[in-house]
Amino acid sequence: MDAEKEKTRAAKSMETAKEAGYFGKKMLKNAYKAGQEGRPVGWSMVTWYEGELIASAMGIELVFPENYGAFCAALRLAEPYLERSDAEGFPSTLCGYARNCFGYASMMAENDMQVPPDAPAGGMPKPTLLLSSGAVCDARYKWFQALGRYMDVPQWTLEIPYPGVQEFKLPGHKEKTIRFITDHLKEFVSFLEKLLDKKMDWDRLEEIVDQTFKTLHLAHEVDLLRKAVPSPMVAQDFWSIMIPHLYMPYDPEAYEFYKKVYDEVKYRVDNKIAAVPDEKYRMIFCELPPWHSLGFFDRLAEKFGIAMVYESWGYHAPIPIPEEELNGVTDPLELIARLTYRKWTDVVEASPDLGIEAASYVLAFLEAAPEYRADGLLCHPLMSCRPATYTLLTLKDMLEEHVKVPGVVVEGDIVDLRVFNEAEALSKLEAFVETMDHYREVRRKEGMSW
Repeated sequence: MDAEKEKTRAAKSMETAKEAGYFGKKMLKNAYKAGQEGRPVGWSMVTWYEGELIASAMGIELVFPENYGAFCAALRLAEPYLERSDAEGFPSTLCGYARNCFGYASMMAENDMQVPPDAPAGGMPKPTLLLSSGAVCDARYKWFQALGRYMDVPQWTLEIPYPGVQEFKLPGHKEKTIRFITDHLKEFVSFLEKLLDKKMDWDRLEEIVDQTFKTLHLAHEVDLLRKAVPSPMVAQDFWSIMIPHLYMPYDPEAYEFYKKVYDEVKYRVDNKIAAVPDEKYRMIFCELPPWHSLGFFDRLAEKFGIAMVYESWGYHAPIPIPEEELNGVTDPLELIARLTYRKWTDVVEASPDLGIEAASYVLAFLEAAPEYRADGLLCHPLMSCRPATYTLLTLKDMLEEHVKVPGVVVEGDIVDLRVFNEAEALSKLEAFVETMDHYREVRRKEGMSW
């Protein structure tokens, strides 16, 4: 890799962050090996543990086209897939992950369903199953259906009926929703048993669920440590370290890895070791990053002393479920249902009422700003992702109004490098530093704690 391309990728301040790439490579290698041996391979969306744990217990090796799209973008090798997607008639405003996948699938179909030549990291092998999700956005709901243009593969779409803040407060809503998800997962198990002609190993699923809860709890403990000043771990580290807990928390290696992460972050906190040596400003980032230009955040640290102390709420482990809620729950499917539901309601359920009418997505950052002592918010609206964009201006206004934390907008995309202007973004941040200085004084006058 030449020096110019190397500068596009973020430098890792933590040793464990430098090791985290192992897990992405492990997923791809395991899937490739499974394909070679005739074992089932699944292309899966992130389902926040709802489907991945069950599929893994059934012996399916999973790869994640969303993650692969980010990986291709980070290497700046996504453009051929994006161009092929455009040529296939998919709009350039569609999700960048989906566009990368459509281009990849088109090339795979052209190559007799073999991995396209020169695919990064050996590529994703032909799937036995497409595991999609109705959560978050319309593109995810239709994306895997559209892959039928290139491959005749069975698909299952998981439902995640997460509520709004007001709906969450309705009497009986939570238990009814969890029952719905649990029943839906029973149907999913039956579907897989018929597809693979094998029965679920319930003991194996219980082991997977137990391991997942342990790994996610440890990942959350790392999040709590990150509230320290100076910041012991910044976004550039988190976006690498998140891979094992988001995609494979059931893997014992992921749990052992998070022990190392915790120990490293704890050591930094105890010894006041900063991820950004000259930390002057603490910012939070919302929501999906420009994977092709993560080195941009290093430039912010070098030029302005900006540490990205919190980021990407959707990628974080959920706040642990209270023990009393889990007492007596032995059905692994119900445990999975409760875990997935918790991910989408944890901020509403586990936090005090702020007296603000806002979506849970906005509440997450309203709480993170004071907890992580943020000086500013960096909003990253995406050309190709409405769900990660449409709340940003509301969030920006509410942070400024309620906790006196200002925001700046830097437009870009998760995969498509061509719509990100780094020079312009750096110029915006240079001017924004004065705004953060001003609001520090505002918070001081209003008696705020940071």
